[in-house]
Amino acid sequence: MGNLLMYEALGRRFRTRHPDLAERLQVPQSPTPHLSVPLNGGRSVVLAQMRFAKPYDYTPVWAVVGPKVSEPPRIWYGTTDMDVLVDALHARAVAELESEEEQTPWRWDEPAIGEIVALADDLATHGADVLMAVAQNRCRAVEADRGTKAEYFGSDQGDFVVVQGLGCLIRVSRKPLSGWSASVRADGGGVWQPLDLGGLLFGEPSVVPGVEPDRVDRAKLAELIADLVRLPRVVTGEDRALSRDGLPEQRSQATDRPARSVLVEGAARELARRGFADVVPDDTCSRLESGTFHIEWWNRSKSMGLGDVQRLYGAAAVQGRRLMVLSESSATKPACAFADQAKAFIFTVDPEGRGLHSCNDLAREVILDKSSWSPA
Repeated sequence: MGNLLMYEALGRRFRTRHPDLAERLQVPQSPTPHLSVPLNGGRSVVLAQMRFAKPYDYTPVWAVVGPKVSEPPRIWYGTTDMDVLVDALHARAVAELESEEEQTPWRWDEPAIGEIVALADDLATHGADVLMAVAQNRCRAVEADRGTKAEYFGSDQGDFVVVQGLGCLIRVSRKPLSGWSASVRADGGGVWQPLDLGGLLFGEPSVVPGVEPDRVDRAKLAELIADLVRLPRVVTGEDRALSRDGLPEQRSQATDRPARSVLVEGAARELARRGFADVVPDDTCSRLESGTFHIEWWNRSKSMGLGDVQRLYGAAAVQGRRLMVLSESSATKPACAFADQAKAFIFTVDPEGRGLHSCNDLAREVILDKSSWSPA
């Protein structure tokens, strides 16, 4: 009964907001309740709540489906406002009835025009194949290892667009703390490799991941990405890390070196892959050096507290540098919150030198996430 009342309320809202299609709208109650806008030729556009097939059947979402049932659903998170849902259904039906392209922002499954939607429009104008634009609506249908599923993208991934390249996907993100960034991944899945977006835009290699939003001209960014999608290969942070003079390959392969040296060099390589271009080991590989960051290695057993981070931040400020902490233990929530405000990075270091892990939100934004999903 609750479902029936909900769909009846949606139907009333649709007819109130969109009187042009009020006569077409149907609210069938069987076999399951849904909203339907019949089109010409016996086709329809449907709004309904659904779950994906097993093993991804645990997340109920709203879906706009049709008129081709073979196409993936256009999904919205389960708590999406009723007005947004009926507007999305209306925009899809109007586009089909008038045989024209769906209007922005609904063509990107977004409720409002923001920076990401505008960038997606610019990229489409340049002829790029935009597969996905994610901003206010954080839920999308994606192809995973075992079929299609609903994927919810957290705030640490920022607002982003995904564009099809030559055998790869290119993602352009605007993140809350680190600003604009770009990354590339093979079509079949794997680790997203960061691009030096600052270097590509301004001609000078960046030493910190991300570009401040006020430095980026959206039109130039769209033109750059439209050029990148046509290249057979894009140079990544991984390429730059492997070719850097300070990290010769044969040195990292030695087996008789001190554990500390291996750990420091491994951290330097991981940081270079993430876009920290001027972080290098010293001559003895006992510590890291940088012209941009004051780097502290926290090797105590207890977690870093707020006072610890504030003290380290003061030491970095005296040198006119930003703070980076590599910790062998965790940090408290107040410490991480202060680090985010101070634009400081806190990473935890794998004791066996197998990688770095993010501790605060700013560090989490530059993590190299591994995924196998593709836009549905």
